[in-house]
Amino acid sequence: MDAILKDRVERLRNEKRRMREELTASRKEIRIHRKALRETRELLELIPGAVMLIQRGKIIFTNEALREELGYSAEELLGQELGELIHHNSAEYVRVLQQRRVSAKTLKEQNEIYLVTKERERLCYYMRVKKIRYLGRKAFLLTMLCVDQEKREEMKLRRDQRMDSLVRMASGMNKELKGCLRALGDHAKHFNGRTPLENNEETPSVKGLEAAWEMGSRISRQLTCLSKQENEPSDLSLLDVRKILQDAISLTRTKLNRGTQGEDGNIRIKTYIRSLSPVKGNPQEIRDVLVAMILNAVDALPDKGEIYLTTEEHSGLAHVYIQDNGVGMGEDIRDKIFDPFFTTKEKPSSGLGLSLALAIVTRHGGDIEVISREGKGSTFIVTLPIAQEIPRPGGTRIGIKGSHVLIISEGGIVQDFLFRSFLKKGVRPMVVSTAREGLKLLKKNKFDLVIGDLSTRQLEPSKIIKKIKELGPDLPIVVVDSARDRKSLDVLKKLGAGLVVGRPLEVDRIFSFFTATQAAKGRP
Repeated sequence: MDAILKDRVERLRNEKRRMREELTASRKEIRIHRKALRETRELLELIPGAVMLIQRGKIIFTNEALREELGYSAEELLGQELGELIHHNSAEYVRVLQQRRVSAKTLKEQNEIYLVTKERERLCYYMRVKKIRYLGRKAFLLTMLCVDQEKREEMKLRRDQRMDSLVRMASGMNKELKGCLRALGDHAKHFNGRTPLENNEETPSVKGLEAAWEMGSRISRQLTCLSKQENEPSDLSLLDVRKILQDAISLTRTKLNRGTQGEDGNIRIKTYIRSLSPVKGNPQEIRDVLVAMILNAVDALPDKGEIYLTTEEHSGLAHVYIQDNGVGMGEDIRDKIFDPFFTTKEKPSSGLGLSLALAIVTRHGGDIEVISREGKGSTFIVTLPIAQEIPRPGGTRIGIKGSHVLIISEGGIVQDFLFRSFLKKGVRPMVVSTAREGLKLLKKNKFDLVIGDLSTRQLEPSKIIKKIKELGPDLPIVVVDSARDRKSLDVLKKLGAGLVVGRPLEVDRIFSFFTATQAAKGRP
């Protein structure tokens, strides 16, 4: 019995010794792994190029190079949404990344994007993205190379040289044209001063000279505007953009005579024009810009359609949205529309409308942005800096920044426009292309608003609205319905849609509705 007990004790001692040896070896291995992980992390920190790791839309790692370029500390970036670092010019890139979160696709190509520094400056990066698994979950590894200052200066120099060449060309052409106009004017005076022949045989010639002179004078004024680099102080005044837009609409309707006079015409102009703070500028030039933008929208509607005009103010800028549901543009056309003398019109045209508009707006310190898809219509956004901050009751949006919006749309201009508009407001939008993906995200995440585009395939409003309400009874829903007839409006309202908007999009109504719902929830 004692021998058996001794043998058992000896075996236990050996087992204990073996376990101690294994524990020591494991601890040593853990120390080696920790050291390797620490050195790997230090290696990532010291990589010359910028590195970022994104998981579930949030930043979980950045290296020293990126933090130094953006001016943030590691703690400030940790847990931050990627969209908060992206400049609005690169909102499309974030939208694509959001879509990839719910698909198996990966972005392999190099993309140029703009990030915003802590000082709100814009930096250009070349970015590559690889979809990986980190700690058992999907993640995006972003490697970025900041475009160096020399290259940026070179690009700016090329743009300036191109603009200088354009100014010189416009100025030279204008001088030549004015010489021709003087000759035309002298001939017209010569004919007018002579005794008319029998049966007024010279009258058509005189009228032709006068018409040519008027056309040449108009082109000369355009070239003068194009070649002007800054406004004369005496030409500037405080402008009411709302009134100028209304004048532009009246001028457009008078000139077109294409059925824009009300609901009976083939082309309908719809407006939702809110008051804006004053803008300092040349009233005639700003009016010409808005007329050109409206006429451009009409040209995109060869037979019939709608143009929707709305205004909005935020971030010290006045925004004028010109939307149409016309033919839209492909990327090859969209990149050229502001080039001088470029036109897609079959009828004779100088091709100076949008070039002049951009030149004028840029001279006023603003910009023109275009969102368009071929066959899906276009949206032009004209922004102008307001002259001064004038607080008005209800003028500031509350309870929107930092909120989360789910957009269910199959793509195209509706999806792009909504995503960019919300991103500019400081909202965190997430886009999915099917109702199934949307419901899946709603089960896992908290959202403050859901927008459903009925043009999305397999999106049945009776089913999707019911399921959304089951997941969140108080969750507000906006439906984009291109038909928007009274019958469908009533049905969607009964189903639980808080707001139904048509196309072109009434973005201001969406924001007003969203603000009201957030205020009702007590968001500060």
